[in-house]
Amino acid sequence: MYSNYKSRFTVKYLIVITPDGFVCKLSKGYGGRATDSFITNDCGLLSCIEPGDTVLADKGFPQIKSELLKRNALLVIPPFAFDPQFTNSEIDETYKIASVRIHVERAIQRIKLCNILKFIPITLLPHIDAIMHMCCVIANSNHLLKILKRPIKKLKFPGILRRAAVKGRTPYV
Repeated sequence: MYSNYKSRFTVKYLIVITPDGFVCKLSKGYGGRATDSFITNDCGLLSCIEPGDTVLADKGFPQIKSELLKRNALLVIPPFAFDPQFTNSEIDETYKIASVRIHVERAIQRIKLCNILKFIPITLLPHIDAIMHMCCVIANSNHLLKILKRPIKKLKFPGILRRAAVKGRTPYV
């Protein structure tokens, strides 16, 4: 879909990130005008949600709350300031969410580092999903290499791949 705002064609993806910062699910590409809630409902992500799961999302996803409640899962969205100022509890909640959300933002940045995504000729549009898949694989590989370079005592999540595989959420490769 052509975006007047960005003055080019845009494609949207839903990307699921593990708490360790790995991409574990990638939707197919949708036209840039598709809403976040539509993509979430259409791509089959909700069928992967298990009871007890927590989903961190931003303000574009409030419509999926009822679906997650049906599956006994929790939706966490940063609070919105209805008054000019947050309350102390809202400030605390925002900090907690931001400390996790930073991993999501970093994962998305690692994907965007793939130079091919800066400009994709229209002739490659039929291959955009495969291109995005490879960018996610590269991002995961770079993230894993960065983790493996750390000294063992500094690893926050030792055995991340093993634990992720046990829970059925293997990194996207």
